[in-house]
Amino acid sequence: MISSCLLVTCSFLVGQTESPETPPPPEQQSSAPILIDWIHANDFSMIGLRPGVYDYHVLCGSRHGIDYLASKGVGHEYISEGRLTPERLAGHKLLFINLVSVEREPFLVSEIMAIRDFVKDGGSLLVIVEHSNCYFHSHRIKPLLAVFGIQIYLDSVCDSAPHTLGTGNGWLAVTDFSDHPVTKGLRRLGYQTGGRLDPRYSVAWSSDQSWADEWSIEIYGRTCDVGNYGNFKRDDHEPLGPHGVVLARDFHKGRIVIVGDQNMWGDAFINYADDYRLWINATAWLLRDPSLVDWKAYENQHHPRVVLYEPDDAARFGSTAEEDYYSFLCLVERHYWTFANDRLNEPADLRIVADGRHSFSEAEVSSLAEYVHGGGKLLILPSTAADGEEDKVKPRASLSKLLDTTGAIQTSTDYTTEFRYPGGGCIALLAEDLNPSCEQIAPATRIPNAEEGRREAAILEVLKNLLEK
Repeated sequence: MISSCLLVTCSFLVGQTESPETPPPPEQQSSAPILIDWIHANDFSMIGLRPGVYDYHVLCGSRHGIDYLASKGVGHEYISEGRLTPERLAGHKLLFINLVSVEREPFLVSEIMAIRDFVKDGGSLLVIVEHSNCYFHSHRIKPLLAVFGIQIYLDSVCDSAPHTLGTGNGWLAVTDFSDHPVTKGLRRLGYQTGGRLDPRYSVAWSSDQSWADEWSIEIYGRTCDVGNYGNFKRDDHEPLGPHGVVLARDFHKGRIVIVGDQNMWGDAFINYADDYRLWINATAWLLRDPSLVDWKAYENQHHPRVVLYEPDDAARFGSTAEEDYYSFLCLVERHYWTFANDRLNEPADLRIVADGRHSFSEAEVSSLAEYVHGGGKLLILPSTAADGEEDKVKPRASLSKLLDTTGAIQTSTDYTTEFRYPGGGCIALLAEDLNPSCEQIAPATRIPNAEEGRREAAILEVLKNLLEK
């Protein structure tokens, strides 16, 4: 399983078509509600996941979230040099600190005092932290959070099935929420190896089976890895959950939100489950603008819209296991406005469903059939099974056999078998040799080899043809 903070080179890989732009200096910027800190942290919200970009940290840019706020008239500025001073913070409503890192400048005492006073007087602070002490962010951010009475930890939140995404313990399905405007309407979040937050102010929680996985390091950092992980196993001294993963608190006249995972709001994962809804809720609360909570407006920003159906009990698109489809999700997201969730009642120009370990209910089959008969396009990925699970999969009727194709015209292409209905709807079965599992598709952080490139091109052709028809 890929962790949420892989160590990669900061230089950009050969073959990329985009490179990050250096933010304009402060004197060239105009006032905007959001100030993004590029003095102490890195932020690639101007790039994010797109064709030709493979650098891990750039893919974690929160471009979609920032673009949504801009569409609502909420602008942003970057500050990349100098210090954070009262004068520099003045006129802004929200300071965004996106995961401080060891190679960036530390917070000076004067900056900490300026940020404290900014929040105390009514400003808001949005901070992203991470697992353990990766990039030494915990040591860097601790003095700042201390003036707000917020504790920061040196461990990761791990959990066990059914509260995980895939086969590992680091990627979590978060479903427990406290009553707060930041968590209103949320049902499920995807959390990619994130950190533990102060329980006194937490509003989203791991399960009671979870544990705080301690950072493993020897004296003088002899085993140090900038990623800084634990062992992903529960040791006797590691505290059991539930543990906080999202934090929200008032501080005098101001407001603070902290999330423990950068990936949640990166382009590759923000449209997974309710992660984008958390972004919208959190920024609306911090900016004191309830009108920003418009999930439909976010969902309708771009077209065509591709929706990958993932039931709660089958995290196929949120898993990097060899037989699952996280790499496929990232591939589709590079080219189309894409979501992955369990909501079958929402519009989709193309809906994608994975056959396999999930037993589809009558209600699910009925909803998918109604979608197709109403003119919708449905792509069914071929069944895959984890090692040792073949016997569990075989007795389950595949979705392609449960859906009624009576009255449909069957055609075949090089890559699909298609059933087209009089109303314009279509069921397409992806060919077995195009199985887009993580074993066959390059991860988002690596340029595909020749065979992977051939497979990706064929899959993208299938999607393009279905959307055009």
